[in-house]
Amino acid sequence: MPIKRDRPKPTGVPGIYQDGPERFLVRVRWTDQKTGRRRKRERVATSLATAVALKEALVGTAPVPRATRKRFGAYATRWSEDHGSRLVDSTKARYAGALAHATLAFGEMFVDAVQAADLRSWMAMMRRTCPCGQDWRKVIDGTCACGRKQPYGAPTVNGWLRVLRVVFDDAVADGIAEMNPARAVKSLPEGKTAGKRGTALTVRQFQAALQAIVALRYVTKRGEGISADVSRMLLVSAWTGVRRGELMGLRWTDMVDGELQIERSVYRRGEKATKTDDPRRVTIVEPLAVVLAEQRRWLIETQHRGVGSGLVFPASPQHAKAGATRRDVDEVSWYRSPSVLDEPLRRVVKEASIPPISPQSFRRTWENVLREAGVDQLVRRALAGWRTEKAQGIYATVDRAERDAASEAVVALVLGKEE
Repeated sequence: MPIKRDRPKPTGVPGIYQDGPERFLVRVRWTDQKTGRRRKRERVATSLATAVALKEALVGTAPVPRATRKRFGAYATRWSEDHGSRLVDSTKARYAGALAHATLAFGEMFVDAVQAADLRSWMAMMRRTCPCGQDWRKVIDGTCACGRKQPYGAPTVNGWLRVLRVVFDDAVADGIAEMNPARAVKSLPEGKTAGKRGTALTVRQFQAALQAIVALRYVTKRGEGISADVSRMLLVSAWTGVRRGELMGLRWTDMVDGELQIERSVYRRGEKATKTDDPRRVTIVEPLAVVLAEQRRWLIETQHRGVGSGLVFPASPQHAKAGATRRDVDEVSWYRSPSVLDEPLRRVVKEASIPPISPQSFRRTWENVLREAGVDQLVRRALAGWRTEKAQGIYATVDRAERDAASEAVVALVLGKEE
């Protein structure tokens, strides 16, 4: 037979019941201030006075009811629908990824309940999380089961924070939140870009790379050289410092009054604005003019089917057709694949005996050679399309020759030596 137990007796204080000698049961129900959900909590005290104090501690501060309160997940979805039309595809994908990660953490919270401390804790957690979802503290031998060798990086998490700053700004403007918690959170410290993307060539290495690009164009043995049009792509990248997507989107109509007008980029075979949405102009210097003239002549002499696209560097007909088949569409896209420069650059690195580089390395090198040539900082920023000195500083690298010259100048000044 089950043991029959007496029900707790009311004490006259709501939520407190006597469950036996010197045993008081405290039951508290309240609405969670962050999620709006009803919560329940039970505790036991040894006296009525202790039970009353315990109840007050459990209840805490009741939330102020607001008819306009919205959960972060619902607001993020609505925000994406309202603002998605004004974003280019690449930006839209970046914002969607950031909001998806944030919604997993804050989706059930009210927008006005998200605090700076919540964001800081979330950012710290994401820095310990592999993109596959694995907690990096449980990873053995430095490699996750998915094959990745590091968790989300600081630049990635900082990118999500910047998106949240924009979204919360609109929430404040809409009257849904009183303040923007993301503005009170500092970005995580980021180091210099590592690997090939972070490499900038010295002037001598840059010269060796240019010579290797030209030399490899004339290598006839299959698999060792670089095709003529791809070698010209590399040379244009080297002499202009354009981003990879901007190089793919260059058109002959962009050549105006001896200048290249950089005003578009390519993302997933579609045109979009440049990264900073700030068109700029780059002078067509003599080596660049020679390369562009050779490319135009080659397109005409070979009767390239992509001439009608107006692109300076259209894809080969075979690759364009194969791309349409792979995407299961009838329309042929003449934009080159972003990976078209990867293998040629590896051959250039080997031929020139220089550090491994990526197309972004030419952009970093462009900043350095302009500086060493004595070009004013404002002019350099305008040519490369950087909006701020901070962005420009990320790409700047001081090489050995500059360090030696600076040290010698200090010795000459201190010791009074004449140059």
